Amino acid sequence: MKRLFYLLMFLFLLLSCGKKAMKVEEVSRGYTEKGIASWYGNEFKGKPTASGEIFDPEKMTAAHKTLPLGTIVKVTNLENGKSANLRVNDRGPFVRGRIIDCSKKGAKELGFYGEGTAKVKIEVVREGRGKPINSPTEVIGGDKGRVLDDSFTVQVGAFSDLNNAKRFKEKLEKIYGDCYIAKFKDFYRVRLGHFKSEKEAQTLLDLILKDGFEGFLTRND
Repeated sequence: MKRLFYLLMFLFLLLSCGKKAMKVEEVSRGYTEKGIASWYGNEFKGKPTASGEIFDPEKMTAAHKTLPLGTIVKVTNLENGKSANLRVNDRGPFVRGRIIDCSKKGAKELGFYGEGTAKVKIEVVREGRGKPINSPTEVIGGDKGRVLDDSFTVQVGAFSDLNNAKRFKEKLEKIYGDCYIAKFKDFYRVRLGHFKSEKEAQTLLDLILKDGFEGFLTRND
């Protein structure tokens, strides 16, 4: 019965989004979140971020799954009290239980460079503009008119081989409908749905988790 409830809720939300342009839920200044922070550095130096900006580990930037790109967040290390403002220019971290990926410089400023991770609180200081004009993400399949519209979505898999991504997409499409592939860097990311709020996307995530798939929320940008 629970699975039927989630399925009906997902179908309702999917139909309510329709084909028309949607107004995506905004993030308020002061929005807070607590969880584990990690950091990334030289291995990604010189590579494009989700915003199209080239990653520089010596800049005060960060990756977050859903906050609009360009958002400024105050990150406080709850283990030592140190704080720093970071600008979200990338997506991640795609590890369960982690809420933000800081640049190497950010991790040093926050005092967890050596440890690798820390428990933090993040607070939105200024909301960013969101989707970049020239997104480095390429759409393969799906509704190309809507796929990079800054909506919330559920990512269910990432493949280095396009054929594997296509097979997985076909499988999910038969079950859930609105499914497509978003290529970023060297990975083909299989995603489900276009939603105006995280709450709506969470309904789908709950359903796919109950069905035995893995997934997480992110944005179509």
